[in-house]
Amino acid sequence: MRSPFHLSGGPMRAEHDHVLSFLRRGDARELLAAGPIPVDLEDVDPRVSRAARRIWGTRMIHEHQSAAVFARLLPQLMACGAPLDFQTTAMRMAADELHHGALCKSVVEAFGGDAPTPPTVATRPLPEHEDADPLEGTFRNVLFVSCLAETIAVAFTTEEREQTEHPWVRAVIGQISADEVLHARFGWAFVKEVAPELSTEARDRTSRWLRLAFAYLEREEMLEVPDVTPPSEGLRREALSVGVCDNQQTRALFYETVREVIVPGLEAVGLAAERAWQRRRNALS
Repeated sequence: MRSPFHLSGGPMRAEHDHVLSFLRRGDARELLAAGPIPVDLEDVDPRVSRAARRIWGTRMIHEHQSAAVFARLLPQLMACGAPLDFQTTAMRMAADELHHGALCKSVVEAFGGDAPTPPTVATRPLPEHEDADPLEGTFRNVLFVSCLAETIAVAFTTEEREQTEHPWVRAVIGQISADEVLHARFGWAFVKEVAPELSTEARDRTSRWLRLAFAYLEREEMLEVPDVTPPSEGLRREALSVGVCDNQQTRALFYETVREVIVPGLEAVGLAAERAWQRRRNALS
């Protein structure tokens, strides 16, 4: 299967390059424009290199699939009458995720690897929420994608960027992190905009749905960072320096972000988030 990141070389290439120049942001804009800096593999433990290729290859696929998520938000935003600025920002975020996938591919290659070809281009549709009208259903989907998943991503990438020393990997993480901040802000702004329009019954239904959302988020995030410990402190520090996270540290950061950022933020807009978080355990059974 052809890589989803190949370029055609035809007339749309110029448009692609134009959009890409617009998408670059942050302190590393010039470095990103200049292109990848290979990792000196002689200075990196082979175990770290293998982990980096695996992790960034998986992230490449996830980022590519995330583009479809934001693109699919657009029809829902249109159907519920969301303000135009939310609609255009959703399309911007889809482009961000395509860019992220290509950047993750570049990190795999910087470590001397070949980026994996996604096993399938199929992506899952967004939930329809049959118990909700278009506004409430879109509210839930934006809440999950941005207020939950993207807020967690901000926490993870901020921590990774602070600990990464290799210039190219740090630049990639910095770009992704800057974009994830926008993606999370989108959700919190939408929730704040829409929550006053929801009835008490709609907020109650969404609060009950939150148990499932929290349970799914926890399961998926923990699958990405298995409960394992690095063989040594030296190997842990070396891995962090090239953008390979410490799973134990990341797992702790997940729970801290949910408790200290996400739950209070949702409580502030009238959702029973604390209760939902505490009762999430049996939601997927």
